[in-house]
Amino acid sequence: MHLVVLGGGGAMGRITVRALTEDERVARVTVADVNLAAAERTVAWLEAGREKARAVAADVRDAQALSALLMEADVALNATDYPFNLDVMRAALAARVSYADLGGLFHMTRKQYELDRAFRDAGLTAVLGIGSTPGITNLLARIAVDQMDTVERLDLRIGSSDEPPAGATFAPPYSLRTILDECTLEPMVYADGAWRAAPTMSGEEAIQFPPPVGAMTAMYTLHSEVALFPVSFGDRGLRHASFKIAFPPEFLAQLRLIVALGLARTDTIKVRAGKGRSVPVIPRETLIALLAERRTPTEDREPNDCDVLRVVAQGTHDGKAIELVEEMVVRPYAPWRVGAGEIDTGAPLAVAGVLLAHGGHPTGALGAERIFDPYEFLRELTRYGMRASETITRMLS
Repeated sequence: MHLVVLGGGGAMGRITVRALTEDERVARVTVADVNLAAAERTVAWLEAGREKARAVAADVRDAQALSALLMEADVALNATDYPFNLDVMRAALAARVSYADLGGLFHMTRKQYELDRAFRDAGLTAVLGIGSTPGITNLLARIAVDQMDTVERLDLRIGSSDEPPAGATFAPPYSLRTILDECTLEPMVYADGAWRAAPTMSGEEAIQFPPPVGAMTAMYTLHSEVALFPVSFGDRGLRHASFKIAFPPEFLAQLRLIVALGLARTDTIKVRAGKGRSVPVIPRETLIALLAERRTPTEDREPNDCDVLRVVAQGTHDGKAIELVEEMVVRPYAPWRVGAGEIDTGAPLAVAGVLLAHGGHPTGALGAERIFDPYEFLRELTRYGMRASETITRMLS
């Protein structure tokens, strides 16, 4: 079994690579990244199974070269930034290999759905989001929906906490570009059977999560599940779907300041460069470059974060109202010294690659909830210390 991990030099891609190289079912892993040095660092970080991996340079914008690379693989796993999802999907189609990614927010996911027929006609599977959220959350939703006769609403509530060391710099839990898009693009909510936009960073809701996250305030952000669930569960009567996330308070305050100062902007502005000259810069890219210079590598400290992935499903069973809460609490994975946010995002992509390589899954471009057996998938995740629980509330009369 040979898998290609695109973006394998990144924070999440390296987790996917390590999970694959330590899986006895995998024979070869190609670690591909536009930054060859980053891909090589991933390979150097590996322990068991390092001999399975090779680092290569790959620019996903070069369609011909990317297709040639993927032709050698059984499955293409995309851990690059989500704006490149369509580029990689098209290359996978040309190479005739199945595909999985970490999600496309709302609008990219809708565009990816347009390739559904092409993947079905080719007999291939494309998984539209299989990290923590989207990904694990989709499988938890599937477990809930399968126990209902009808489902009225699916609401996702994500809580996260972190205790960085004193003096630590601004530390995004995942791709800063994605976080800034989530917080500056209007979030979409599925209400009364239709999608509608909500104001950015709105919908504040006080939620009690399990410790160590505890009481947090969640808000709407743009996310893929709201695009996926109405397609996957519309035939079960779904009328409402929403996504809210609670960031650590300190991080959220920093994030709000960044947005308020205009540092999340992606347009070009002119700044003074001395001697009466001005140069064009993009505020967001300037911010990311400055943070990259200051950031302490995650492996230099013991991670201490926690993610709570919660799906609240409401519907009916045997003619009575029922509410199911599916939940996973994720802590750092000590054997690799990586955080909860890394293991619950990178490991599911690896599991998806192994399962897809074995075949027998529905074809087309679909959410994970329509492709995988959720219980089989969750069993695979137990090797990384991830386990889910369920709470049921039924009306008895």
